[in-house]
Amino acid sequence: MSITLRGSLRLRAVSLKLSYHIVPRRPMASSSSTAAGPVRLVLFDIFDTLCTPRMPIYEQYHEEVLKTSLHSSSISPESIRQGFKIAYKEMNQIWPLYGKHTDPPTAPEDWWAELIRRCMVHAGGDEQEVLQVMPRLGPALLERFESDEGYEPFPEALTTLVRLRRKGVKVSLVSNADPRILKTLDALSITHLLSYPPTLSWDVELSKPDPAIFQKACESCGESVGEGVIMVGDELKADYRGAINAGLEARLIRRPGEWSDGAVRAPEEDLQGVHVIRDLDEVVQEVDRRNLTQNPGRPPDKPA
Repeated sequence: MSITLRGSLRLRAVSLKLSYHIVPRRPMASSSSTAAGPVRLVLFDIFDTLCTPRMPIYEQYHEEVLKTSLHSSSISPESIRQGFKIAYKEMNQIWPLYGKHTDPPTAPEDWWAELIRRCMVHAGGDEQEVLQVMPRLGPALLERFESDEGYEPFPEALTTLVRLRRKGVKVSLVSNADPRILKTLDALSITHLLSYPPTLSWDVELSKPDPAIFQKACESCGESVGEGVIMVGDELKADYRGAINAGLEARLIRRPGEWSDGAVRAPEEDLQGVHVIRDLDEVVQEVDRRNLTQNPGRPPDKPA
């Protein structure tokens, strides 16, 4: 039996899976900064694009475990790391879309609590001991990752949003996340810098790289897909390829150094022909080049 934050919750497995929608073929937008038109809208991925864990997630989980009575010698940061991967895969197979279509529907908080329980069992914890600590461990981890204790914005993230808005460019987000991410965005002072609310998988029941989720994002921002709408993200398939297939422009951000443990990277990625940027400042610089061509009397904006 699974314990959730709201007590005993009976979840019934459903076979629903996010399906890829067939969308009309549209003219492909250029992925190159040589595109002549002005930039109208910039869409950003969230994790590993605008923000990153303050420390590896599995280490943060282990810190919270040490605050409980769950002292199994087999539970370590590495065992949690592996246990999380197994639990996350299980949850997405049995209760996709964060349990939205289970009967009865599951709240995202309960979905994550069940994932945490499974993670700890897979990490080596005794099942009964894990059940006993869940009333404390579950809320502690949920609250941690809904705050700036779990995540931090990249140094240039907030100023990038501010500078783009000052230039009259719309900004919003596209994420395969549930509504809990909204609390994180508030805590990181990102929400109030957006032109429009984020487009989330939970809300639109679509998932990157499905082209339809990018088209939904454009619609919610009052823009049509095509040249002048740029998607910025760190995942080649989900963010870059998905946006290109939807008819948007795309920029793949790959910062120098190591990436977070949760970042999706193929062992041998083919980046030939892919427009790669090293930081978000490059997006602002591109907007300066392209939009000043349309408004030559306006000087470039200085960093905030």
